[in-house]
Amino acid sequence: MSYPQLEGWLAEHAFGLYLSKLEQQFLRHKLSALRFGTILQCSFSQWLFHDVFAADSQYLVQSERADESVAIVANNTALPWANQSIDTIIWPHGLDTICCHDAALAEMIRVLVPGGHIILTGLNAQGYWRLFYQRSIHCQPALNLLSANTVVNRMKRYGLYLEEGQFMGYGIPACFGTNYNTIEYMGNRWWPHLAAVYGLVLVKRAVFLTLTQQLVNPLLNPVTNVALKGMEYD
Repeated sequence: MSYPQLEGWLAEHAFGLYLSKLEQQFLRHKLSALRFGTILQCSFSQWLFHDVFAADSQYLVQSERADESVAIVANNTALPWANQSIDTIIWPHGLDTICCHDAALAEMIRVLVPGGHIILTGLNAQGYWRLFYQRSIHCQPALNLLSANTVVNRMKRYGLYLEEGQFMGYGIPACFGTNYNTIEYMGNRWWPHLAAVYGLVLVKRAVFLTLTQQLVNPLLNPVTNVALKGMEYD
């Protein structure tokens, strides 16, 4: 589901711009360690990371709304990609803007290779930012806000496990802007879970077991060998 109001708030509101800067710094830093392969960005086509990836990598931007940066117009609950074809998924505010988590996450898992990563950000439902700024986001339907802990626990059910995480956005009206590093340091040190946004790096873990035919060795397993001979005479 498209939420142009949220994208507009992050691009135009003073506090939204502050969060956008922090989130893009987080995404860029984490993507720099995952710069090879096929990378799919779902939504937020105004946030682009072309310069992060190696020349032989494939970076695609997908959204529900077409613009000059979008390569594919598609819904996150019906991804037009083959099974295990994507190495990294970038998903800014993905869980904030969908009501059907199961369908979207099932699709993400389907297209992600084993060992592949999802890097996402989201508005923190426990953050004190809501006291000052939530009313300035006029979204219909309402955003589906979760805490970082809830997201991590929910992702485990889909085989996605936390590798790294970060809280960001502690600014209040008088304490963000040019000196944001100070308030960010204080927030991370003393009240991390009250941040406005969280960033997570999750990895898909999958172990595939294949049964192989077992050969009977009379020296190693004489009892089984005798039993099999008895069955042949019956």
